Amino acid sequence: MKIRSVPVCMFHHVNANAGDFLTVSVPVFAEMMGRLRREGYATLSSEEFRDYMLGVRDVPAKSVLLTFDDAWLDVFVYAYPILRTFGLKFTVFVVSGWADLASMHPRQAPPEAFPPHREAEDLVRTKRAGEVVCNWHDLKEMTDGGLCSVENHTASHGRLPDVRSDIAAGREALRRHLGRPGNQLCWPSGRHDRHSLATARALGIDVTYLVRRGVNLAGWGAMRVKRFTVDDRDGDWLMRQIEIFSRPVYGYLYSRIKPDRLMREWFGKR
Repeated sequence: MKIRSVPVCMFHHVNANAGDFLTVSVPVFAEMMGRLRREGYATLSSEEFRDYMLGVRDVPAKSVLLTFDDAWLDVFVYAYPILRTFGLKFTVFVVSGWADLASMHPRQAPPEAFPPHREAEDLVRTKRAGEVVCNWHDLKEMTDGGLCSVENHTASHGRLPDVRSDIAAGREALRRHLGRPGNQLCWPSGRHDRHSLATARALGIDVTYLVRRGVNLAGWGAMRVKRFTVDDRDGDWLMRQIEIFSRPVYGYLYSRIKPDRLMREWFGKR
């Protein structure tokens, strides 16, 4: 049987700000998701992907995981209706402290236009998270719809000095608000080391996600899941990336030669 890798797509924003940092425009996102459906890809839940990575579940040959970091409100407002239309599963990594802030100050209505990424970050820092981040009600609505998984992105997005407290608080919030087990973690900005990995394991985390291109094989590397950044391109581009990272040898070599754009922009290295 031919060995395949499961590609993991990384999104942050889906809104009208074409060309903005970390943003896929709404029409492009709709085209991409329609293409996934037409090409017959199986989108996995985080639970299905976890079982695959731990070697206890087989998945279809054409499988992919869609992930959205930070639980920005535009995912609920713009991306979710498109994903629901096509019946595609997806995973949101929530910063629980931001969702708490957003829930403390309920908005009357979604914003008419979502701000650029840097402005959205500033609003979170000034305690106006409710304008740009999903609250717990938004997240529950998506999970109740049967397509969305929500996983831990820590409580503070890595701003707490104690990594153990940051992970544990995020996990507890998931359990309290959504009844989630909280056994998966996305590292803020992908930053991790041996100490933080050991801490995560001690807390019962058995899958963690990076900001790094590469391949994901059944039963191997569950604590260092590789993802590729989805750019504001088109469906053809997305299909090429998925095909590359479905092929273990080619995907590995490609990731070594051409590291992820966010790794270059954030850290200046792979």
